[in-house]
Parts: sequence; structure tokens; C-alpha cells
Amino acid sequence: MKKILIIDDEPEMLESLSKILSYKKDFEIATISDSTEANKLIQKEQFDIIITDLKMKPISGIEILRTTMEYHPESIVIMISGYGTIEASVEAMKEGAFDFIEKPFTSKTLFECIDRALERVSKETTIKNEDENFSKISNFIYKSKKMDEIIDIVKKVATGSLNILITGESGTGKELIARAVHNLSKRNHNPFVPVNCGALPENLFESELFGHERGAFTGAVKTKPGLLEFANHGTFFFDEIGDMSQGLQVKLLRMLEERKIRRVGGQNEIAIDVRIIAATNKDLEQLVSEKIFREDLYYRLNTIQVEIPPLRERKDDILPLAKHFLTNLCAVDDKQQKRFSPEAEEILKNYPWPGNVRELQNIINRTYILSSSVIIQKNDLPITVEPGNRNRINEFLSDSYKNAKDKIIEKFEMEYLTHHLKLNQGNITQTAEKCGLDRRSIHRLINKYSIIYQEDGNK
Repeated sequence: MKKILIIDDEPEMLESLSKILSYKKDFEIATISDSTEANKLIQKEQFDIIITDLKMKPISGIEILRTTMEYHPESIVIMISGYGTIEASVEAMKEGAFDFIEKPFTSKTLFECIDRALERVSKETTIKNEDENFSKISNFIYKSKKMDEIIDIVKKVATGSLNILITGESGTGKELIARAVHNLSKRNHNPFVPVNCGALPENLFESELFGHERGAFTGAVKTKPGLLEFANHGTFFFDEIGDMSQGLQVKLLRMLEERKIRRVGGQNEIAIDVRIIAATNKDLEQLVSEKIFREDLYYRLNTIQVEIPPLRERKDDILPLAKHFLTNLCAVDDKQQKRFSPEAEEILKNYPWPGNVRELQNIINRTYILSSSVIIQKNDLPITVEPGNRNRINEFLSDSYKNAKDKIIEKFEMEYLTHHLKLNQGNITQTAEKCGLDRRSIHRLINKYSIIYQEDGNK
């Protein structure tokens, strides 16, 4: 029996939706009109499907969605609203909503949406039973022995409260590992709070981190607790810790040693209990030797280190990840399942993926949108994925922007024109028509690049 939670601050809408869904006996339905209580309930209890209104106070449907994605990312969230806009729909889908339904709608529309949602759950369950290894934590998808070892480490360290340092290149999934540790720990019913250490200036970052008292600085019109207070009894994730300023490093070290914080402009110390997980794509030992990162803080953070290998060193994970991303895209759009041709799979496997899993996901997203066939061919993949083309681009990367751009344009014009002249057996008129240019432009390019061609038997 599927558990469905309906959240709406209009009692009439709650009653109507509950009545409609009660016609299906395989649904266990719960309703709640208070969005604050709904947000608390979601943190404690998992539902298969959550149907929530968008415009609610004090907690909006988007915030309900974010809580669901944090605590139960496998749950399906359907957003409904009487203020349907493209912007609202796009935001909801970006945050992880399965669908966005505009009021008024019919029971048929609702049931069709729910049926698609249940079909997606069923489809993902089937895929997870195939030969790829799908971890039960944080939707990890992997097949490689290296990631198997990483997951084993995560399971072991999650039960304690020691600080963890996660290292690895950008895009390898360091935050996913941090969330996995949190989800498997005893703190998983409390907040997981991520923050990027390079995202804010030092003065703003300090206020966000430790909070501030009213009047502490211009604009501090009221007391505001910091993110560390919000994360109390939970997990705090410092992403890109190597970008943290030295001034904040001192204050973070003090917090780690004393387990107390003081708000900006405040006098009282506040005791907190948080587990610290930090991540970086930099060599912290090198930063320590250069006096950029504090040595004492480094050893405080590096109680346990988890190193995530780049995607190029775990090639067995490439295709399972690519197929997973593609399946999810098809499920969200309710389209026929697409698949990769053997040639496309070979290109994906052999590409070095300098941007790691993040780059792979972006490539699959772009390919999914632009490809028109059910079977994705090698030509559907972005040109930079093919090894030969990647090397051709790399040769320009060390040059200035203007010079590199001019060289790439020249290379394109010469190869493009040579190809079409050959295709049209040197016929200038036909080449001009096919290329959408006039004969004069074709002659100009031929002279510019000294292209030798044959037309009507003449050189």
C-alpha cells in the first residue's frame, strides 16, 4: 500500500483531494493543513508520494520539497498551485519535483500524474536490480571496486562522531558522500547543513556561520542565529574548506576545541553539538606548508580522510551513471526510454571526464534534449566528448582568448569549405547554395586559405 501525504492550507482542497484519492484502495492517505507541522512530519516519516500546494505560509511548497529531497530523496513530490507560472514550474522541477499541476485540474489529470509517478518508482526499482551495484545510501550508483571500498568506509565511519575530511577533484560527489555519512548516522533526524566556504565574503560568512546580535553591524536589525546553531545535534558540511580565510580558520578551530560559539556582536557563548565534515579539491598539506591553511585546524578536521577517486580512474561507473541520468530524464518527461548505441557507449567510456560526474550529468542532459531518436548515436554526443576532437580543442587552450578564437574559426572555415567543395565535386554554385553563401564569399574563402579544388575538370 502506497502512503500519500497531502499538504494544503485550504481545508476544502484537502477534503476534495482526499476524497478523490480514497477511490483507490491501495492508497494510505494522510492530510495536513499546517505547513510547519507538515515540514516536521516529513523529517520524521517517509511517504511514497507527497502532494503539496505551492503558495503556503509560513513554509512554502518549495521549502517542503527541499526538506523532502534532503530527508527522503526517493519520495515523489507533486506540486499544485493556483498561481501556475513557467518560472514556478521550472524552479520546482529544478529542486526535484516530479510534476507541477495548475489548479483547477480534474481527477483524471491527478490520477494520470500519480500513475506516472508510480511507474517511475517501479522502473527505477527494476533498474536497480540489474547488474550494476546501487548503494542503499544517498542514491549512490556504482559498479567499480574503488567505489565499493569507499562505501564500506562510509558505513564504518558513519556510526561515530569523528570529524571527516573528504578529498577529491571537483564534481566527484564529495557532498553526496557527506550526506551518506549523515544519513547513516544517529544524527540523521537532525539537520544536515552544507555551506560553500568560497561563496561569501569573510564578514558575511562569519555572520552566516556564527549568527549575529541585533545592532552588531549596519543592517543587523534583529538577532539572527547562525547556521552552526541551526545544525545543532546534526551534521555541518564545509565544502571547499581550502577557500576559508585565515581569520575564520582561527574561529572554526576554537569552536572545534571548545564546542562553543559566540555570535557576532555577542557576549555569551552558546554550546553546540555538531559533527563536522569538510571537503576540498585542493592539497591541504601543500596549503599548510605554504602557511595558507592552519596546521592545527588541518589535523582537527582530518581525523578520518575519505578520498574520492576521479571518474577516469573508475571507468566501470561511467555507463551505470550515464544510464541512470538518462532514465531519470525520460521518466520525468514521461517519454519513451532512450538508450545509447554501442559506439556512443564506447565514446563515453573512453572520454577522460575532467569534470567528473558533474560533467557527465551535464553532457547526458544536453544530449537528451538535443537527440531526436530513441537510440543515442555517437554523433548525438557533444563534439568535445570524442577523444580526437578533445585533443584538437586542447591545442588552443594555452593561447590568448582572441588568438584561440581566431585559430578555431580559421580551422573551421577551412575544413568546412574543403568538405563541401569535395561533396559538390568543386562546383562553386552548388557549394554556395548548400552552405547558404554567395559565390563571392566562397571565392573569398578559397583565396584566403589557398584551397586547391577542381571544378568542371579544371584546377
